[in-house]
Amino acid sequence: MIILDLLKKQDYYAYELNKVLNKFISINESTAYAIFKKLVDKGLVSYYLAESSNGPVRKYYKITKLGLEKLKEYLENWNEFVNLVQNFIDENKQDN
Repeated sequence: MIILDLLKKQDYYAYELNKVLNKFISINESTAYAIFKKLVDKGLVSYYLAESSNGPVRKYYKITKLGLEKLKEYLENWNEFVNLVQNFIDENKQDN
């Protein structure tokens, strides 16, 4: 969900996306690349190659239309989960 939300805002090359992702969660490079591949395989993300002024060609990831639809679904589910947990906590506070 975090990766899709980041890609909703802009395209990222793999190393850059991993670096930004690590600001939020600690994830090693090999795990991140495996996740990127799964997102591509599921059609939620696509990629393109672009020249770099600093070296080799870079692989840029971008969210697909299906990815945007899934992100919306994931965010709705997440918000529902957060509300359920908050309601649970609020109800249990009253019991103490």
